[in-house]
Amino acid sequence: MKKDRILVKVGTNVLTRANGRLDYNIMADLTEQILTLKKEGYEVVLVSSGANGAGREFFEFSTVQDPLIRKQMLSAVGQGRIFQVYGDFLREQGVMPAQALLTRKDFHDPTSYNNIKTTLENLLAHGVLPIINENDVVSYAEYSFGDNDQLAALTAILLEVDQLIILSDIEGFFTADPHLHPAATLIEEVEEITPAMWAMCEDSFAKGGTGGMYSKLKAAELATSYGIPTRVTAGKKSHCLLSAIQQGRGGTHFRPQGKRLKLTAHGKWVQTAAQNKGTLVVDGGAEKALKARKSLLAVGLIEARGDFAAKEVVLIQNEKGIRLGAGLVNQASPEIGQWLQKHKPQNTIVIHANHLYLL
Repeated sequence: MKKDRILVKVGTNVLTRANGRLDYNIMADLTEQILTLKKEGYEVVLVSSGANGAGREFFEFSTVQDPLIRKQMLSAVGQGRIFQVYGDFLREQGVMPAQALLTRKDFHDPTSYNNIKTTLENLLAHGVLPIINENDVVSYAEYSFGDNDQLAALTAILLEVDQLIILSDIEGFFTADPHLHPAATLIEEVEEITPAMWAMCEDSFAKGGTGGMYSKLKAAELATSYGIPTRVTAGKKSHCLLSAIQQGRGGTHFRPQGKRLKLTAHGKWVQTAAQNKGTLVVDGGAEKALKARKSLLAVGLIEARGDFAAKEVVLIQNEKGIRLGAGLVNQASPEIGQWLQKHKPQNTIVIHANHLYLL
């Protein structure tokens, strides 16, 4: 029987020592666990940070004042090194690694999005271990994931994985940041992500990485909304990955929210990866029609936000601000704005049902 497909994300703070440089013992242990899973028949995808830490082994670039340029330089030096370390451990056991450096811009473009999926699917079919990281050398604010937690969640949805495991420098999701609040307690099971949980992680941004528990909660929310169970667990703990997969133990388990959405590749791109150019707010009647899989008509619009052209992707939300989905809009924002100011045409389709993708 075919085993599950697993996506493992490991953060900078797990892979590095206190001095910011790579921890080879942790990398060896993680690789050994991945090899054990592959021998048992699991398909594994690894999203790995740590290029900056690898770069520090060779250069500090302390004279470079701009932090973004310094980060890009460290990544340029370190990315090859971290892949080499993984590759050396893997090839000893006959497993071939493959490197994929991505940016959000690659996900925004539908052709690139499909190419990423096709390449990764074929690598997995041939027993290769894909190792993915953000391409910090060419990434910039508008097209940056900000952290690899979001890259991991988007890739998990793209590949329809069975589980997302996020390896963190702390054991899981706590009632407060345990680094700052020793009395904080671990939440082992999460049925639903609540506003109170967002408040719990307001001071949890990690030092050294760009994520923190806020980012992990955001990734868990995205993955579980597409039916993918997600676990955040301590990455430095021995056999943490095997405990999570084989025994369902360790850290915080986020249960999937409802059934796994069955979307086409284009639908997944629109929902999760396309660059949203604006937002349409709809009334209760339109919301009901949308949930009945009908087209969005101009008469149901309340507000249009953003500057978008026809055939671009926009978000759809109700009057309470709850996101309903996304779709390809038929008209540009100036035309819709004129309707809202004057008179909304009764039977004009703003987003056709065939180009509408609801959560």
